[in-house]
Amino acid sequence: MNPSFSHTSAPLREAPPAVILVHYGAPDATRRCVEALARHESCPHVVVVVDHGPVEDLAAALVGCHPNLRILTAHDNPGFGAGCNRGAALALAEGAEALWFLNNDAVVAGPLLQELLDLARLRPEVACWAHTQCDRGRLIGADEHPDWFATPIPAYPGPPPGVRFLGPRESLSGASLFVTREAWAALGPWPEDFFLYFEDAAFSHRAHALGRPLALLARSVPHDRGTTTGRRSPLTVFYGVRNRLLLHRDLHPEASAARLGMAVDLLQKRFFQGRWGLLPATWRGIWAARADRRGRDPRY
Repeated sequence: MNPSFSHTSAPLREAPPAVILVHYGAPDATRRCVEALARHESCPHVVVVVDHGPVEDLAAALVGCHPNLRILTAHDNPGFGAGCNRGAALALAEGAEALWFLNNDAVVAGPLLQELLDLARLRPEVACWAHTQCDRGRLIGADEHPDWFATPIPAYPGPPPGVRFLGPRESLSGASLFVTREAWAALGPWPEDFFLYFEDAAFSHRAHALGRPLALLARSVPHDRGTTTGRRSPLTVFYGVRNRLLLHRDLHPEASAARLGMAVDLLQKRFFQGRWGLLPATWRGIWAARADRRGRDPRY
């Protein structure tokens, strides 16, 4: 299936940053996100919504909610990373100077984009900038990984006020991640093998390997995680387990014994936590990773 493109205004002559949302499911969350951007984000920008379906009414649901909206219809749904890449390709072709990847269930409560642009111009060596997330009143920052994720990184000059640079075991969340055109060219596109979950970890690891800082702002974006897939649904568990093991395989292809230990640990945690209904999805995720099956799994 070839993506189709529509927009609700003529392309701008200048090259403002683009906010890229990947949509799946009912249109309500995406509409709230886009309306909040129109209401609160004073910096000129374009919103690119990559519509992964499954319903056909997203364009109609978004009519009138933002003055500069692009909709890229791609109901083949190749996954979050691929959707980000499709949106980025469209925005960069229109001349966008930067890309702000934002989860479609995030609802901004104030202007954020100009600060991101100013920081990126001040510190162009930074690969990506991200916000903390406020999930039902709980602040969530960078994701911390085991030692196997760590990559030696240089000693960076101090970050700007209100910002911290990540350590070698940390990754940024794709729920709100900003990258300039230049940094995107250096990093390359999002990984597309995972379909859902751990793309942002792999993307962050790539930046670590290049010796470029990853920056986390103290300011937060309200974001209720798991509203599309469910916080502990079989789908979430399957891709979380499979992709954790696939990322380890990509970084340490020779360490099969360590992956076996990780798999056993994941199974025993489900069992002793009493989440027995999640054991089948966990088991399938382990075996899919063992077989190196990537992308969208037809069972989920």
